[in-house]
Amino acid sequence: MFLIDSSAWIEYLRPKGSEKVKKRVREILQGEGAVSCGVVVVEILRGAKNEKDFQALRDSLMSLPQVPIDDVVIERASKWGFILDRKGKTVSTTDLLIAAAAYKNGKLLHLDNDFEIISSVVELEEERIVLH
Repeated sequence: MFLIDSSAWIEYLRPKGSEKVKKRVREILQGEGAVSCGVVVVEILRGAKNEKDFQALRDSLMSLPQVPIDDVVIERASKWGFILDRKGKTVSTTDLLIAAAAYKNGKLLHLDNDFEIISSVVELEEERIVLH
């Protein structure tokens, strides 16, 4: 199971996006299974070009099982942020919430360095697709 981060979704959805990313996301959607979470849904939907695209993307993303951003996820993200800050490693709050949602619910597929920083301190299963 994979939680696909918005960084991977955005590249996947771009008409001229990376074929490497498109192939990996398709593999996950067709075989290994994908989940999402509210933060990723918000990040993707706010970038929709128009109402039609918004509705189509919403329907697609919401058809995936959703990992709730509940008290456990918030506590985990807060603790990880606290630990990282004390080590001088700064990551976005949004990425902390996404990582905390993915924890034990699936491997995180992404293109974002923040998740590698998080996984250097906590046991986060992640797969980064490097474009270059």
